[in-house]
Amino acid sequence: MTAYDFIVVGAGSAGCAVAGRLATESSASVQLVEAGGSDRRLTTRVPLLAPMQYGTSLDWAYVTEPEPACGGRRIAQPRGRVLGGCSAMNGMFWVKGSNLDYDGWRLPGWGWDDVAPVFARIEQGPMHITRSPFPDELSHRFVASARASGVASNDDVSGPELDGAAITPVNIHKGQRWSTARGYLGHCNNLTVVTKASVDRVIIRDGRAVGIEYRRRGRAHRAFADQEVVLSAGAFGTPQLLQVSGIGPADHLRRVGVTPLVDSRRVGQGLADHPLTWAIWSLAPGHVGLADTANPKWLLQWLLRRGGKLTSNGGEALAHIRSTLDAPACDVQLIFTPADARAEPRGGRLAPALSVGHSYWTPKSRGSVLIRSSDSAVPPAIRMNLLTEREDVEALVRAVKRTREIMATEPIASAVERELQPGAAADIEACIRNTAKTTSHPACSVAMGNDADSPLDEKLRVRGVESLRVADASALPQIPRANTNAPSIMIGERCADFLLADVSPGAI
Repeated sequence: MTAYDFIVVGAGSAGCAVAGRLATESSASVQLVEAGGSDRRLTTRVPLLAPMQYGTSLDWAYVTEPEPACGGRRIAQPRGRVLGGCSAMNGMFWVKGSNLDYDGWRLPGWGWDDVAPVFARIEQGPMHITRSPFPDELSHRFVASARASGVASNDDVSGPELDGAAITPVNIHKGQRWSTARGYLGHCNNLTVVTKASVDRVIIRDGRAVGIEYRRRGRAHRAFADQEVVLSAGAFGTPQLLQVSGIGPADHLRRVGVTPLVDSRRVGQGLADHPLTWAIWSLAPGHVGLADTANPKWLLQWLLRRGGKLTSNGGEALAHIRSTLDAPACDVQLIFTPADARAEPRGGRLAPALSVGHSYWTPKSRGSVLIRSSDSAVPPAIRMNLLTEREDVEALVRAVKRTREIMATEPIASAVERELQPGAAADIEACIRNTAKTTSHPACSVAMGNDADSPLDEKLRVRGVESLRVADASALPQIPRANTNAPSIMIGERCADFLLADVSPGAI
């Protein structure tokens, strides 16, 4: 048995920010517990190798229940199981969102004027934000064609003004991925990082979170927190941990063998993600894109100089568009990659192609995350309900048609041969339903809110339990027009602000 001032569960985008700031800005003892292991691997450091982590020990490898509006398919939900969490696995996009997102939450302390200084602090401090360092010439062509077809000429598309086409802003530093583990976790004597430790539940006594139970190397452990426990296990892991600990919809908890301690009916409800569909074109002779990245010369270039094609994040260019004229802000992100999005990451030499992903930012469809068992080792049932709302499908159809206009515009038009997906004569909606995924931005499953039924209050405190907070994308009240890594880190920073303001005098 060990005791700390604070325990943070999950060393991902938000958890590293919480633990790192608590340790560096106070003398409080902090334990950071992570189910995965070290991030000292080529696949986590070399930007373009990120997909090589999918389906490995570095991935929670969740899958949804059969999705009724997507042909009954189960849709893969990769999540980082490693120091840095999804910030060690994602596409490294740095997009913060629109001011309309944050102001629209109508939560004290979370408007754009409140969070903008926090984003600036992140960008100027622990996280290195740059542009894709060596974008392919096809990516420059896409940006030029998008602008020529009417998309705004805006070099900074990270927000709050999102309209525009540009080379992607990314968290890559000197040719390497810059995760939150690298940005926040220094060598502090008051920070204890425990890896390969699976948390079973939060220990709650007399209405207060006092610690956690976890398993490591086959042995059961307990750790206690004198001040607070923070859950940063992500939009799937956090609602699962709350529910196995007795916090959630009471009727459901009883059905799966958990004694309810707090009947919080919206824990696990409201799950949102940005639906994603790809359009793909074959390249004209003379264009290669990223099809040759299996050539050993590119790995050699990266090892020797941190240069070459492996420094690419894959999605090298973005165009943020409005799918309707009356949209109050951009509602679709077009993600350009000079490669075939259908290709297997371990497939060797690839056919030259380019792809445009269509990520719909304001979906109406909502899902859930509900435990199947009192055993935390059993994955929860994830229902995205992707594309169950008609408006979501219609927006993606409009977006694909808009992309076709861009691809018919020079200078990109002369670089492509033919449309491979959906195909010129294909039914766009049918293609979307048969191939759509998510953008891996799960959020809102333990949402903040002003009303008494919201699982969290505006300071990320779990309603009904003292000394327990949530800091990750599950806490988002609404999914923003953003790649959710940046908002997740911001939430971690805000949580650290709250905790540092309340930290006991002896731990300052």
